[in-house]
Amino acid sequence: MTIPTKTVADPRLSHGRWLRIPGPTVVHPNAVAAQTHDMIAHRSPEMTAFMAELRDKARRAHRTEGNVLMWAGSGSAGWEAGIVNLLSPGDKVVATACGAFGERFASLGTQFGLDVHRVEVEWGQAVTPELFETALAAAGPVAAVFITHNETSTGVTNPLRELAALARARNALILVDAVSSAGAMPLEVDGWDLDWVFSGVQKAWMCPPGIMMAAISERAMHASKKTGFNRFYFDLGPMAAAAEQGTTATTPAISLLYALDAALDAVLEEGLERVWARHHRLGNEFRAGLDKLEVKVLAEPGYVSDSVTAFRSPNGMSSGEFQARIADSTGIVIATGQGSLATSHNRVGHMGWTEQPEMDATLEAIAAAI
Repeated sequence: MTIPTKTVADPRLSHGRWLRIPGPTVVHPNAVAAQTHDMIAHRSPEMTAFMAELRDKARRAHRTEGNVLMWAGSGSAGWEAGIVNLLSPGDKVVATACGAFGERFASLGTQFGLDVHRVEVEWGQAVTPELFETALAAAGPVAAVFITHNETSTGVTNPLRELAALARARNALILVDAVSSAGAMPLEVDGWDLDWVFSGVQKAWMCPPGIMMAAISERAMHASKKTGFNRFYFDLGPMAAAAEQGTTATTPAISLLYALDAALDAVLEEGLERVWARHHRLGNEFRAGLDKLEVKVLAEPGYVSDSVTAFRSPNGMSSGEFQARIADSTGIVIATGQGSLATSHNRVGHMGWTEQPEMDATLEAIAAAI
């Protein structure tokens, strides 16, 4: 495929189709169109029917029979909402910290007065079941665990199913940051017995930023009734009660919910397993292309992400210089690293509304920039 240039009238380029960062991702065209629907009253029978259908689709996409609730906010709101609803000051938690976002989740717990025990590994490595079990044993009884399923800063996917089983054996609540995994890779909320699984719709769900979505177990709903944090906007109780009536506790982001509804239709029409398989294929083929270019991928083998790849910036260039070189010549936008990797690594997203042509063009752009 020929690399697009800024002088080529490519409709996909003009509509942001060449955005290859880990998020926000390209918005599905049906989600774009859905936002033009007329506004409706948020306390109307029409809204009640719409919300009932939307929540059913969200449950199917999360593989759960439980609650899936939605708040206006970014994916990061899921950290705070989970903490204030399920825990109390002083509670002991074990948190995976293998990158920028796992570290933020753990740090937020500390800010809220939790007793946080970090499982820390070098960025680019995963938290293995062995490391997690050792940390759980050292910590003693814990109220909850914080698991970053897919670390967006490093392109590492932690073995969530195995880590969750270890936590469940110790009767700990399982809070999962699935911001860059939900909708892109296998995630079984009920099958893996998870309690709080949150994501932002601007990633693999192919929507504009602005909604945090959380799948919540009955165990978590029960825990929320006896926790010690004050809360209002993120309070599970009123939101869950409103959901039973087909509404929301506060005014929802109606246009964004229209977009999410259309995007979930696209996911379910393609088939969840096929969506997962597509992401797996695109990730593997992109990394194979980097390998041919002798570009070093950060994530250790066996734990590479299906939604985002981080790699060392080639030829001694800074990540910003490499990013600018590609954008200036092709219009393709890749991301720089984060935290300690901010100047040394770049990241490419291969999640959401994307297929092989876009990834091929990205590889060509990387090759030309090298």
